[in-house]
Amino acid sequence: MPRTPAESNRREKGHEFDGFPVDIAAFSDAKHLGDYRHLLFVVECKQPTIDVGMQQLEIYLGLEPHVKLGIWANAADISATALFVFKDDKGLQVPRKQTINDFPSAGQKISPKSVKFRFKDLVIPSNEVLRKMFADLLDRVVARDSNVNRREDQLDQLCNLILLKLDSDKKGRASPTDELLFAPRASEAITAKHIRKKFEEFTAIYPDIFTRASDRELHFSDHTLHVCADELAKYNLIDVSAETVSVAFQILRSAALKQEEGQYFTPRNVIEAAVKLMQIDWNDLVMDPACGTGGFLIQCLLEMKRRHPNKAEDISRWAQTHLFGIDKDAIGIKLTKSVMQILGDGSAHCVRGDSVLTHTWPVEYPHLLSNHFKNGRFSVIFTNPPFGAPLTISYDQAKKSGLTIADEQGAGKDLELGLAVFNRCYQLLRNDGYLCIVLPETYFFSSSDAFVRDWCKPRFRPVGVVNVPMEAFQGFARAKTNLYVFQKIGGHE
Repeated sequence: MPRTPAESNRREKGHEFDGFPVDIAAFSDAKHLGDYRHLLFVVECKQPTIDVGMQQLEIYLGLEPHVKLGIWANAADISATALFVFKDDKGLQVPRKQTINDFPSAGQKISPKSVKFRFKDLVIPSNEVLRKMFADLLDRVVARDSNVNRREDQLDQLCNLILLKLDSDKKGRASPTDELLFAPRASEAITAKHIRKKFEEFTAIYPDIFTRASDRELHFSDHTLHVCADELAKYNLIDVSAETVSVAFQILRSAALKQEEGQYFTPRNVIEAAVKLMQIDWNDLVMDPACGTGGFLIQCLLEMKRRHPNKAEDISRWAQTHLFGIDKDAIGIKLTKSVMQILGDGSAHCVRGDSVLTHTWPVEYPHLLSNHFKNGRFSVIFTNPPFGAPLTISYDQAKKSGLTIADEQGAGKDLELGLAVFNRCYQLLRNDGYLCIVLPETYFFSSSDAFVRDWCKPRFRPVGVVNVPMEAFQGFARAKTNLYVFQKIGGHE
């Protein structure tokens, strides 16, 4: 480092110059090593006291206009005191006593206002703060991204970032003084590069959710990734209360709804009634083969928490091994996984796939071939399948997947998707297991659907019918539905 301004001029002209040796010099990038124009900060380790170290750093910062930070430190212990002398935008020096653990990380912005994000410093957001943040990110930040134009894709990408943030919080909770993985860096480009790398590592852990190559990429612009990281980083999302989760995530759930296919939506009061009605316990294996945004599975977890308030760890382990969900929609699965991670991490077996067309599993969804989703395994199934005349599968597809209700309806006829799911529920249930399902009233009372009742008689014992008022689904579905409870009679398929 030049000893005088005159020596600085000699250096800038490429001449030899007289200078001070610096103990440690940190540059912006390996390719700029030794280039004073890319020098970020220097460290002095020889000065015996903090006062002498301060004097030396003041000299260095005064002589070197490119240096943003000088550090004095005489110990390697991360908790040891260190002196940080920043140079602000006006060239003024700002000294601070900090610790070795506060050394800048690669890519971190060097500024007296810069913040290192550690789990112990995060704030748990309130209902209103979290709800407003999600709404703002979706409507103000993400909506303006030039790389991702479709609303569905914007929501999907935002869900990716929320999942990554939750994973970062979960790891941060285990090491509360370490810097978090999910945080903004010095520039938009550096932030984006860092976030994309971490997301690539994250998707490798969950191949059953990110099933396609395009699912394993973040398509947002560098600017959007930086703003989202900056907005989300300061909050602790993993310890948000159940009430806050339900309020805030409704913003994302509402955005995920396909208004023309309202059958994907199940009102919360219907879900709560269904789960209480079934009285699940520790021995139940619970499944939803059309889980959407996970309403039934999430409520099972909440109900177990309500009934066993002092067994949080036991319930978390139970959720990992007793709750299962499948859905074709990537956004729904990601929302389910996000909420369940917050509530107790029962998300391991909520996966993406087609629960109905089992003949496609070997090629398109090989992860569904595991014993986790084998027929005859589950004691309780909750579901609100897609239904309606436009939503069908062909007779040939139904036959290939072993759906016998198609033969009951008649050879060659397309099968409504809701009935296909109904048939799959029978296959997935164990003998004497229970099915709690939302279906149109016409299936069990219309003369044109008599084949449904004929198929049911040797397979299901009706246990109960809960009348669901039309108002419950108002704005989402026009068909009159009921909540049906059946018990499986074994021995038919």
